[in-house]
Amino acid sequence: MSDQETLAALATAIEAEKQSLYNYLRFAWSTRDGSGKQMFVRLATDEFEHMRLLETQQASLAQSGTWQPAAVEATILERLAPRLSDKSLRIRGTEGQNQLSALNTALDLERSARTFYEEQSRRVPAEPARVMFARLAEMEAAHYALLQAEIDNIQQTGFWFGLREFTLESERH
Repeated sequence: MSDQETLAALATAIEAEKQSLYNYLRFAWSTRDGSGKQMFVRLATDEFEHMRLLETQQASLAQSGTWQPAAVEATILERLAPRLSDKSLRIRGTEGQNQLSALNTALDLERSARTFYEEQSRRVPAEPARVMFARLAEMEAAHYALLQAEIDNIQQTGFWFGLREFTLESERH
């Protein structure tokens, strides 16, 4: 991958992060439930941090032709999402089609971002770039898990972070 292709990939990633940031803030604004607002604001905050990281790398690559090693710390959502087990910690949004529509749109954004970052981590030659894109993919995966859990909660599928919340009668001992 040439430097120009890498710069183009970074520009694409920055625009995608800006769009996600905008959408999450819009969803937060339109969500009536306080905890639902907080979830979307947290997602927007993460996307803003992703955007800043990508802009820093873009500037470094454009100016010096080198990647800066970047430590991408685990976010609060990334730390909580795979470990939440207490049902009282659930983030509840407003019920209804508007909330599900927003969550499904957010799910699509996270899926696309993860796929993009995974592809870039395989394509870029510089090790710091591979590490950064792989970490961004992991973070988007954590966002995806959180959003899917919220959708499952609203739709009462019986699952929370991929774990079944109920026992079928035939399985009781």
